[in-house]
Amino acid sequence: MGRFGLDVYVTGSFTAVLSGIPAQIRAAGRNLRRELNASLNPQSEAEVRLVDQQITIARQASWTTNYILPPAAVLISLANVRWVPLDRLIVWPLIVTIACAGSDIYFNRLMRRIDEGSPQGVRARAHAFAGITMATSFAWALMAVLLWSPSSTVNHMFLLLILASTISGWTSLGASHLASAFASMPIYLAVQFGMPLTGGTTIDTMLAFLCAGYWIIMTGLLYTNYKTRERILRLESERGTLIDDLQRAKIESDRARERAELASRAKSSFLANMSHELRTPLNAILGFSEIIHTRALGPTADAQYVEYGGFIHDSGKHLLALISDILDLAKIEAGRLILREENINLARLLSDAAQMVAMKARDGQITLISDVAADLPYVFADERALRQITVNLLSNAVKFTPPNGDVTIFATRNPDGSVRFGVQDNGIGIEPEDLARVFENFGQGRHDAVIADQGTGLGLAIVKGLVDAHAGTVSLESEPGRGTKVTVTLPADRMRERVKEAAA
Repeated sequence: MGRFGLDVYVTGSFTAVLSGIPAQIRAAGRNLRRELNASLNPQSEAEVRLVDQQITIARQASWTTNYILPPAAVLISLANVRWVPLDRLIVWPLIVTIACAGSDIYFNRLMRRIDEGSPQGVRARAHAFAGITMATSFAWALMAVLLWSPSSTVNHMFLLLILASTISGWTSLGASHLASAFASMPIYLAVQFGMPLTGGTTIDTMLAFLCAGYWIIMTGLLYTNYKTRERILRLESERGTLIDDLQRAKIESDRARERAELASRAKSSFLANMSHELRTPLNAILGFSEIIHTRALGPTADAQYVEYGGFIHDSGKHLLALISDILDLAKIEAGRLILREENINLARLLSDAAQMVAMKARDGQITLISDVAADLPYVFADERALRQITVNLLSNAVKFTPPNGDVTIFATRNPDGSVRFGVQDNGIGIEPEDLARVFENFGQGRHDAVIADQGTGLGLAIVKGLVDAHAGTVSLESEPGRGTKVTVTLPADRMRERVKEAAA
């Protein structure tokens, strides 16, 4: 029987039985037919998973019957030796043995050919298991045909009792997969109801109707057992899904807590550093301005007053830079950064930025090296933003490079038309555990024991925000004691040829 024929048999048998009865029962029959079809041809992911579990359980529960039924058939045949000819006593156990062995071999070969966990594999297993269940049940039910002795009521009662016991056991053993469970029931009904009617006696007729009533009760019990097991499987699946969701939620909660703790520690460190960064220039401004205001050094100390005025000016510039960084970061985080884009000579901008930190590099005995390609295109970008990116990278490199070290500013064009530029140094580097957070707001490496000027931790965060605003990327490579390299890549669609810019 092909797959289509099996579908028609399993779902059509009960439609035929339920036809011509009240509408409410017919509706229940249609619902049963849908469930039978779903057990053979599951479509949704949930149905496939459910049928997969059902077949696995049913197979585990019923595979031993392939070894039990053949010897049981031999014993039943021996019990009927008084009423049944020898040839039929031999044929029926052989049929049962062939059906059991053949179905087991077929199913095992099928399992080797298919991906049993895939939707197609589950559907193939469902059809195969229902088919071999029907074949085995048919072979077993043949006892009522081959071992039936027309003249012996005891023989009739014995065979019908065995079949009734088989159905009783099947309501529990086979109640895992609906299509497989119901595949055998029409066969048992046919032999239990049909064979006694062939006897023609009153007792046989009573046995036929008793068996029919018993079959109806057992069929209802079979369906009830199936629904109970189905609910158990669905609850276990939902529980497993709930546990997985809870585990994922816990992992996300732990990660969020860790991020919050890191952010809290970073902000605390930022406030501590910022307190120092703000108080130092403010104290200088207040102290030196008070000396000048009160002329504490006398009316003739003009040179000292001029020098103190310079200190006040430098402290004010430092305060302005700090406040500008904080405001820039606030704009980036709020999504209110507005780019004033134009065609920019990137090579010239990088050279100007290097000049801005040249004095600080000389004071720190650091050599500035330029490795900027001569054929760099113009870039359509915000000039102030690119300048701030470059100056921040250069300032960081100079700050964390010891005397006699090198800081290199580089830029080149990529084969795909994009441009990358950045800064490389041979300074103290960054610890591996700090690499993940250096671009975070207030994120800093562990320079406490190495350098006194730790900064506020805003520089690289601002760099990343400005690069993201230009749809670019920024990457950082570092090794403790070997130095750091920060690379900014701007996409190809921001490149402008020099000729076009010159013509404009």
